Amino acid sequence: MFQLIGAASASGYIITALFLLVALGRFARHILDRLTARLPERSALKHYTTAVVSLVFFCLLVIRMCFIATVIIDSAIQGKHVEVSGDPERQF
Repeated sequence: MFQLIGAASASGYIITALFLLVALGRFARHILDRLTARLPERSALKHYTTAVVSLVFFCLLVIRMCFIATVIIDSAIQGKHVEVSGDPERQF
């Protein structure tokens, strides 16, 4: 029972941390957009900075979505009978 409660708490903390990372990514993207707005329109630095920041932000979103999907699928697959014992072969 305590293992299940601990797993639920850990996944909640991880999901919260991922939401905070995405929020920080949005903030960083906003700041970099403001900084690159001062560069000329055809600047290579502006192009590559925008591309890298967009790629990192997209990766953060994908990681968050995959983790949330994993938690949902894991909780849906679990059977109604869960036995917690010291024997690893009989645990689930």
